[in-house]
Amino acid sequence: MTANEQAPSPVEEPTGALSALRSPAFGRFWPALALSMTGLWVRITVIGYLVYELTNDEFKLGLISFAQAAPILIAAPIAGAVLDRIDRRRVLLVVQIINLTVVLAVGILVATGEVRYWHLVVAAIVAGSASGFDWPARLSLVLSLVPRARLQSAVALTAAAFNGSRILGPVIGGFIAASAGLALPFFFTAAAYVPFVLVLLTLTVVRAAPVVRDRESPLANLLHGYRYIWRTPTIRGLLSVDIVPLALGISYFTMAPAIARDVLGLGERGLGLLLGANGIGALSGTMLVAVFSRTRYRGRIVVGGVACFATVLIAFALSSNLYLSLGLILLLGLVTSTYATMNDTLVQSLVDEEYRGRVLSVYTMLWGLTPIGGLEAGFLADFVGVQGALAINGLLILAYVPYLWFRTPVRHID
Repeated sequence: MTANEQAPSPVEEPTGALSALRSPAFGRFWPALALSMTGLWVRITVIGYLVYELTNDEFKLGLISFAQAAPILIAAPIAGAVLDRIDRRRVLLVVQIINLTVVLAVGILVATGEVRYWHLVVAAIVAGSASGFDWPARLSLVLSLVPRARLQSAVALTAAAFNGSRILGPVIGGFIAASAGLALPFFFTAAAYVPFVLVLLTLTVVRAAPVVRDRESPLANLLHGYRYIWRTPTIRGLLSVDIVPLALGISYFTMAPAIARDVLGLGERGLGLLLGANGIGALSGTMLVAVFSRTRYRGRIVVGGVACFATVLIAFALSSNLYLSLGLILLLGLVTSTYATMNDTLVQSLVDEEYRGRVLSVYTMLWGLTPIGGLEAGFLADFVGVQGALAINGLLILAYVPYLWFRTPVRHID
């Protein structure tokens, strides 16, 4: 080799917004995931309207949200103890089969006219318990399907599947419910789980999950993960971002049937339109994160996003105009998705692989806080109305922002 010749440089992995789809395993996983997520949002949309039709009670609407989300607080730590020890793919497969069985049972009860409110509460508890394993398994499995260089793309595309389904799911659910009754959407959801089950049965991974010492008990393994979070200020700070926004902010989604019917004068299709607009904003925010993956000051964007979310939530709560409410709920989706996807990406990028399952189970466990806001908003709505309840929650989230800025290291993350 002469002095003027250079050794060939190694081929770099493509790192564009869609590069993860070039990995064969993720390329099969992602479309099936997107379809199952669409079915999930069909169920979420219709079950809220079904509960409100059966009970005409905002508190019971919040209670159904509590019944679904609260079990995550129990199931997610158990998931954290096992996901770093066993095949995450198998865990996810069992969860999908449970979800499929639940929605089939609800669909049959609705179709036969035998459905009662307590049936929906039991179904919500079972589905919520499964979700405690579902989300950390999905999130921790992603890195096993792509090379690390494509992680940013894979995380953003996974979030895009979730948020894209928030557009299609409510629209499909509202249309089917208005056209064919409230039973058919549950059968649609069951059918949407089937391709995901088939993909998981045949899925191969490109990176093996870490091996945890066999001598360590599940409880010791879990506590070891908690100690890792506590002694790692960056991870601890990123996990703290969502505590209050999840506990109080998601109440706008729980109360959406009441907003749609009592404030805006909409029916099933109108509720689907409202939630669909929220999904459009959420998908847009996800794609912004994917496209601008090399943006600096990401920690400041995350904290600023929480402040924007609180402000827009207050404005949405006070709106009684259909078109203004559609624009504001779209903006809610955009802001939430932008900061949440960036926060998720930072967690996935910075966590040590040995602790990934346990950290992501804690990340999922925070979603178990969402029923607090649903119950609290439903309780407050009896005294100040649903709009006043949501406005109060927005003010409480806004008051949390100074803590995130000054008392956590998140704003220093570049």
